[in-house]
Order: sequence, then C-alpha cells, then structure tokens
Amino acid sequence: MTKAYSKFLDILEKIQRTILAVSVPVMVFVMIYQVILRYVFSNSNAWSEELTRYLFIFNVMMASAIAVRRNSHLQIDILINCFSPKLKRIFTIGATLVGIVFLGMLFIYCLDLCGQAVGNISPGVGISMAVPYATMPVGIVLMILTSIEVVLKNIDELRNKEVAE
Repeated sequence: MTKAYSKFLDILEKIQRTILAVSVPVMVFVMIYQVILRYVFSNSNAWSEELTRYLFIFNVMMASAIAVRRNSHLQIDILINCFSPKLKRIFTIGATLVGIVFLGMLFIYCLDLCGQAVGNISPGVGISMAVPYATMPVGIVLMILTSIEVVLKNIDELRNKEVAE
C-alpha cells in the first residue's frame, strides 16, 4: 500500500515541480519588470507587485510540501541525533502526527478565511481574494498528504527492522 501511495505522490510531485518550473520564472520576470518600470521609468503599477506577492506565496506552499516529503524542512537535529535509529523513527512518527493535527486545524481556519474573502476584490490584479488565499489550503493538503507518507514509511521501516531482528 505504501508503494502505491508513494507512486501517487511521485506523480503529484512531478506536477508540483512542473508548476514551480513555470511560476518561479514568471514571478522573477514580473518582479524585474516592476523594478525596471519603477527605477528606470519612474512609473509603477499595482498588478505586478501584487502578482509577484501571490506567486511567491503560492510557490512557498508548493515547495513546502516537497520539502516535507524529502525531510528537508527546517528542524533541529541535535536532540534527534542522540537517539537510536528506532527511537528516531518513533520520534519522527510522533512529531509528524502532531504536525498533521496542526495542519488539519490550520486547514479549517484557512477554508473559513477563503469563504470570507470571496467578496473582496484585489485592487491590483482584480481577482477575488479567495484565489490567493486558496493557496494555503491547497498547500496544507499537499503537506498533509506527504506527511502521511512520512509516517507510513517510518512505520514500515520499524516493522521491517523488528522482523529482521
């Protein structure tokens, strides 16, 4: 079951990386456009700054899910490295489950925020504020999915080690 779930997440990650491969250069291009417009021509527009901000938030949420899956998010390893491999896995499972609960609660609040923002229109880009706010729940769902994989893989490794012993 874990292999099938990992294959699903592999496909999902390819989609995320493709989206990031397009959105990051677009964000950089729009940012350069804004800087040139502002400092060379002494003129600026609101949409480019807003679009860059929204793309940045979107990119962070997409990349966060990939970071969770690869265990490359910010963490303090000094305490964990003192444990045996078995205790490390148990600690990782516990910490990841706590993270999933936190992400679940955050997801509920983000959905509420998106619902409240439907009627608000962004002044620069002219879209509903629910669209940029929706990047949070989407990113949270992706992080929960990848966190579940982390838990499943650690449980599998604990079982395999116990069988081998």
